[in-house]
Amino acid sequence: MEEYPDSALHILESIESQQLTVQADRAYYALLLTQARDKNYIVQTDDSLIRTAVQYYDSIGDVRMQAKAYYYKGCIYRDANLCGEAVQEYLTAISLAKKAGNPKLQGLICNHAGYLYYLQDLLEQADSIYQLTEQLAIQQNDTSLWADALSFQGKINIKQGIPYYPRAEEKLLKAFDMTNTPNYKQLQADIAAALSSLYNSMELNKKAVHYAKLNISLRNDTAQHYRAFLLLGDAYFKAGLYDSATLYINKSLSSTGYGTQASAYMRLAEIAKVQGDLDKSLEFTKKHTLYLDSLHLAKQSNDILIAEKEVAKQQYTNNLGYQNKKLHILIIVSALLICIIGIIYAVLRRSQQKAHHIEQEQSLLEKEKQDLQQKYIQLKNELTQKEAEIVSQQKDINQHHINEEKKKELQQELDTLARKRSALAKETLEHSEVYSKIERIINSYKKYDKSEEQLNDNDWQRFIVETDIRWDKAITRLRIQCELEKEEVHLCCLLLTDFPVAHLEYIIKQTRNTIYRKEKEILKKAGCPSGTNKLKEFLKNY
Repeated sequence: MEEYPDSALHILESIESQQLTVQADRAYYALLLTQARDKNYIVQTDDSLIRTAVQYYDSIGDVRMQAKAYYYKGCIYRDANLCGEAVQEYLTAISLAKKAGNPKLQGLICNHAGYLYYLQDLLEQADSIYQLTEQLAIQQNDTSLWADALSFQGKINIKQGIPYYPRAEEKLLKAFDMTNTPNYKQLQADIAAALSSLYNSMELNKKAVHYAKLNISLRNDTAQHYRAFLLLGDAYFKAGLYDSATLYINKSLSSTGYGTQASAYMRLAEIAKVQGDLDKSLEFTKKHTLYLDSLHLAKQSNDILIAEKEVAKQQYTNNLGYQNKKLHILIIVSALLICIIGIIYAVLRRSQQKAHHIEQEQSLLEKEKQDLQQKYIQLKNELTQKEAEIVSQQKDINQHHINEEKKKELQQELDTLARKRSALAKETLEHSEVYSKIERIINSYKKYDKSEEQLNDNDWQRFIVETDIRWDKAITRLRIQCELEKEEVHLCCLLLTDFPVAHLEYIIKQTRNTIYRKEKEILKKAGCPSGTNKLKEFLKNY
């Protein structure tokens, strides 16, 4: 199985399952066949086979085999893109592998579980589990697992922002040195990609290009490695080599991954903007937003968090059952313990009710969020249809062979369509995810004087696009005409909402006096008379 998994699969598939009459043999066969398929990179989405093994080893209490069975059950859910279910099985398998004293298997499972946390941007949980993976790899002297754990800790540090960049560089360079042999070619390619991404963020352009090229050269089949093309294109963009950047970024557009396509269109939009092609920049920005929305909808981080709770609840239930057996014996000895047990039970019951109440609230919030997203998509479609009607009506008006009376009638219809389009655009903006996030931040500050959320670069990019749709590209036109800074663009977008100025400081982390000063600076850049002091009115009429 370890040295020649293809031969193992061939042997196992030659066995007729009907020949296996003993339940233990059927369970072991199911486990081995699932394992062999996984090692041969065969996608499995049907869990009926592995369930045979799980149920059998659960029934006899063989902890070592239980750990393997739950692990491969998690792999099947991973292949089916059911992240929550996969993590639930992995966490159960980790606990069983630890109980069985199998650190090698425990490290392997931790590595797979950590990757799912990382994919869903659950960075704290991912970092914690990769630190455990590193410790297990060191114990087993497993260079590949150790380097992989270091690599992902470095990637997590990159996502955590500028203060963590030195730590990320240290971990990634260490992992790169550890894998500097032909045996770890694929792993070293992944580490080189992470280093290129890091140096891109640090604006060390030569290093970013060097490691991006190295990433491609280490790949066996570069034709399918779209992230590698995107990474090199990104490095060339940061270095100001826009033609080379465009070439490689366009190669990456063949990817089916929403994240890759969203990042590619964002970069193409920025290149078009630098080159002065505003229409193309807006077109690419819209595509970036669409793929970003698709990526957001595909996230399963909530499923993983729910899975964590389920595993914790199950382990708690198992422990409670064990404790109840001991207490039953002690009750016979002392009646006093009956009272104590009654008190403990009441407290636990209250805790469970409270936990159930919290789960219900979280479920309700999730449903509201899904409803908001569905409403947003519906409004987007209606807005697109309305814009198409406006374009068609404008073409009719521009035709010269119709009389003035007909033109006037069509113009009135066009004005009506424009008003409906404006109302739809406003409602679409107010139902977008980023608008909802702004509301949550403001409400959190009003209630607790703090918020766990804040707008990131992707949020701001989407907010700018939505505001441009609402106000006929006013933000983009003003940004280019007046050469506005990023913070000034953000303030203009916020001023075009119905949020009071007093609440905007929660979003852009600036005092009200600073906001008023920046308003005057923007008006000055726009060439407004010195007496003008209402930027919001200016923006609406721009």
